[in-house]
Amino acid sequence: MLGKYFGSGRSGAFDWFFQRVSGVALLITLFLHFWVLHYATEGPVTYQKVMARMVSPAWKALDIAFLVFAVYHAMNGFKMIIDDYVHASGIRAVLVGALWVVAIGFFGLGVLTILTLKVQA
Repeated sequence: MLGKYFGSGRSGAFDWFFQRVSGVALLITLFLHFWVLHYATEGPVTYQKVMARMVSPAWKALDIAFLVFAVYHAMNGFKMIIDDYVHASGIRAVLVGALWVVAIGFFGLGVLTILTLKVQA
């Protein structure tokens, strides 16, 4: 009886757990980003300062990690909504498939933007 409320018949525990993990990771990276922008650098935040930071491979890795957590968190949240409220399995499969396409598209564009960023002098 209770299983019908978990969408595809799974328990939903994996999605629930990693939604919390990605939420905490997003919160940590957001505070790190805020702290670096407003407290770790001297003077006002300028385009040149941000671009100089973006050249660093460590910052690119941090931004890609932030992107991974953000895309996963958003996709998993929408998937949980679809699982909870769309009961027709065919429509749910189409919506989850479309969600995967959108998530992979956003992730690919984000990684491409971060990796190919060129600093203009």
